Amino acid sequence: MTVPHLSDLAGAAGFVLVALWPWLSGRRVLLAGQGASAAAFALHYLLIGAGTGAAMSGLSVVQVATAWPDDRPPWCRALYAATVPALAVLAVSTWAGWPSACAAAGMALATAARWSRSALALRTLFHLAGACWVAHDLLTGSLFGLAADLLCMAGLVYGALRDRRAHAAA
Repeated sequence: MTVPHLSDLAGAAGFVLVALWPWLSGRRVLLAGQGASAAAFALHYLLIGAGTGAAMSGLSVVQVATAWPDDRPPWCRALYAATVPALAVLAVSTWAGWPSACAAAGMALATAARWSRSALALRTLFHLAGACWVAHDLLTGSLFGLAADLLCMAGLVYGALRDRRAHAAA
């Protein structure tokens, strides 16, 4: 019997979390699920040698924490804003060509998504970010990341359509 690598366990955990969070309702629940999956993928990417993916995923966890409050006090806004230059510094310091460009672009789109106040805007921007992460996963050979991102994108579309029907019926 083969023992799975820690990178596979982290990737599998990230996949399960990604499979769940886009189907949930409510801004904070979406953020919590996204944060947990980002933490799992930060470890997965680190262990497979995808440094920029790991750094961007770790930065995602910080962003989720600062985007959490509905009233967004000044310290949250300042810390969140500080993640934008941190994104650039991390991308440059872990640069590995196209995989880094894709991870950084995905993170930039996710940055806008996490700060949005609407579930639809969050889903739309995360869908665009997902396309960037799909390219990153193909380039780095992360099958868990690829599967998770494709599933997440499908879940985001389904969730948006579900929410649209619910609002139309109300």
